[in-house]
Amino acid sequence: MELKFYKRQNAAKFYIKPLLPIIVCLMMVYTSCRKAENVPAPSASTQSTSSDAVSGQIAVNIAKSLSGTYGGVNVNDGVDSISLSNHNGPQHGYNASALCGFYSDSLVNYTCKSGDTTTHTGGNLKFYFNCKDGKSTGYTAYDSLVTVKTTPKVVYNYFVKQYYTIKCLDDKHTFTGVDGEIDFTNSVICSDKSVVANIGSASYILKDLTIDLCHNDILSGTATFQAYGTNNNQNWSLSGSVTFLGNHMADVLINNKVYHVNVLTGKIVG
Repeated sequence: MELKFYKRQNAAKFYIKPLLPIIVCLMMVYTSCRKAENVPAPSASTQSTSSDAVSGQIAVNIAKSLSGTYGGVNVNDGVDSISLSNHNGPQHGYNASALCGFYSDSLVNYTCKSGDTTTHTGGNLKFYFNCKDGKSTGYTAYDSLVTVKTTPKVVYNYFVKQYYTIKCLDDKHTFTGVDGEIDFTNSVICSDKSVVANIGSASYILKDLTIDLCHNDILSGTATFQAYGTNNNQNWSLSGSVTFLGNHMADVLINNKVYHVNVLTGKIVG
């Protein structure tokens, strides 16, 4: 995924210390240490999974990515969740009241232990704060993060790249608009060396999403996707689209069939 806004700012690079709110967000992450290029090449001719099952996973996957579950930005926190007021590092074009300028947390390296569970997150995280007439209108974010979450029985591996443009849609900042892209790779390995069958990797393009921050609900907008996975030692590949409807529901279109899906549970309704 290409960091479009970063190229436009190629005159210089600017770095600051990791932001505390971002690190707190990262503690919610499950991401991955497996590189995307190590994912087996899927074959469309060896479909071995149910479109019904994938439709639910796709909807939940997008919702969790936006909420920061798999790493990086939690869109549900809104555009006011990031502050640089307590940082004294290099700042370019910085306006204290509007957060105007380009900032980069280039390195993230964090380990968290809780009981018998250890989570390690690493990678990079970049922000560009967008302003108009001296007022903050939102931000553009790019992250590329890997996390390994290890428990006695299961190892969760995730690798996520996310590029979002996030903007305010109302004066009270209760509605947020999102456009962007997500690349996601995932594996779940049990202690008996078995591999849980699920989406191995997926790419999403998000367009004109409207999010109700009070209810963490995607009210409208669309996403197109390409998903890959392995089931019973067979590779599969599926593509389609998602239309968000509000009330935590979405219509997922795969192979000319529409699935009415709850984005919180992944269950097909109706």
